[in-house]
Amino acid sequence: MIQVSNLAVRLAGKTIVQDVSFTAEPGTLTAICGPNGSGKTTTMKAISGEVAYQGSVHMNGSEIRGLEPWQLAEMRGVLPQASSISFPFTVREIVRMGLTSGRNRHPEQADRTAAEALAAVDLAGFEGRFYQELSGGEQQRVQLARVLCQIFEPVIDGKPCWLLLDEPVSSLDISHQLTIMTLARQFCRRGGGVIAVMHDLNLTALFADRMVLLKGGRLRTAGSVREALTDQHLQDVFGCNLRVNRVPADGAPFVLAHSALVD
Repeated sequence: MIQVSNLAVRLAGKTIVQDVSFTAEPGTLTAICGPNGSGKTTTMKAISGEVAYQGSVHMNGSEIRGLEPWQLAEMRGVLPQASSISFPFTVREIVRMGLTSGRNRHPEQADRTAAEALAAVDLAGFEGRFYQELSGGEQQRVQLARVLCQIFEPVIDGKPCWLLLDEPVSSLDISHQLTIMTLARQFCRRGGGVIAVMHDLNLTALFADRMVLLKGGRLRTAGSVREALTDQHLQDVFGCNLRVNRVPADGAPFVLAHSALVD
């Protein structure tokens, strides 16, 4: 599991995250939610080992600050909120960057893994395209395919692997949002674990097992989706009168992804 205890992060002399504690279990999808500037991405960067922190972050029983980069790379794959590629790499080249030296040693296996990862994000046949020629949503899915190449198996040597996804569906149409979130759920069902920074509360309710709600860099609540997703918690965190499971009084149309989900 991933155990976050009394997490605090200071950047440029300013405290961004403070006193955040929660647990993410293998086999579950944990969503980190909250308004802009609440510390979601900073929390994710601390969990992934990208920024220094106080407190503790244990991944599969090991404090991550004591692990070598290659050890972390074999335990978790990280999809950042944004990725900038300056050189004209092809999609195949970007995705293959996720292949670690210890796995997929044979070129045939490496090509097969890359192709399977691209197919999983609905980009089969895009291998020869240049990354800069793709739409923002397509680039986001290429980056996820790269992460999948790094952590393709949810369980290795009896230990769960982790996908750490920062806003994985932010640039995607609703069809591909469902594709990516279903992929994350399947990774969990096969024994891995997922922590995802999410903005869409409907998708969070549909796919997540647990929610972590942040505001002002502090934890407001953590628990199951049903426990966290309440009128009071949402009003406290987002500062507006949100209502859970209420049909618009004036009969205005609304769209939910629930009926489109094929389980």
